[in-house]
Amino acid sequence: MKKLIFVISFILLVFVARTQPFYGGFAIGGTTSQIDGDHNNGFHKIGFTGGFFVGLELSDIFETQFEIKYIQKGAKSSAEDPYQFKIHLEYVELPLVASANLGFLNINGRNLDWIAFEAGASVDVLVKTNQRTLGGNEPSSRWKGLCLNGILGVKINLDGKKLQLGTRVITSINSAYAGNFSNYGTHRFGFFGAFNDVLEFVLYYRF
Repeated sequence: MKKLIFVISFILLVFVARTQPFYGGFAIGGTTSQIDGDHNNGFHKIGFTGGFFVGLELSDIFETQFEIKYIQKGAKSSAEDPYQFKIHLEYVELPLVASANLGFLNINGRNLDWIAFEAGASVDVLVKTNQRTLGGNEPSSRWKGLCLNGILGVKINLDGKKLQLGTRVITSINSAYAGNFSNYGTHRFGFFGAFNDVLEFVLYYRF
């Protein structure tokens, strides 16, 4: 079912991207993440992200973009922690973001339309988990199959809009953990549990 969702979403992205005035392309990059609620603060877990996107330019300043990406999240203990552990979570991520560039500003005669701020939300579909503590694997079936996230980010044009460098903060709105996290959890947005926090760095290429 999860593979079917990915395939159907990809086909729709390709179809829409070929229809003017939409644009499309692919994205590839890396992540660093933590889980708020595991009492081990720090973005120690390194991961990968990549996928495809389709967008619509609403004006010279505003545009909106839908994406389908594979993304790795989770947590890893710091090197100083005697209780070494690693939580590896893999998702199909479906973000929808709106962005606005600074084309209405000029500094020393230079227009700032090459930098844009974005905000949006995403739905994550869990596809794989793996937990390791003190050298051994543990059951990892208590993570939720769906997770809702908020997104804030910045994009910089490297070659017009053909090539862009983006960085995002992606944070869980609902708990990503389905089990009882009462001993280690935290509160967020009225929920109690464990929450994914991700810093994402991505290159976007438009066809």
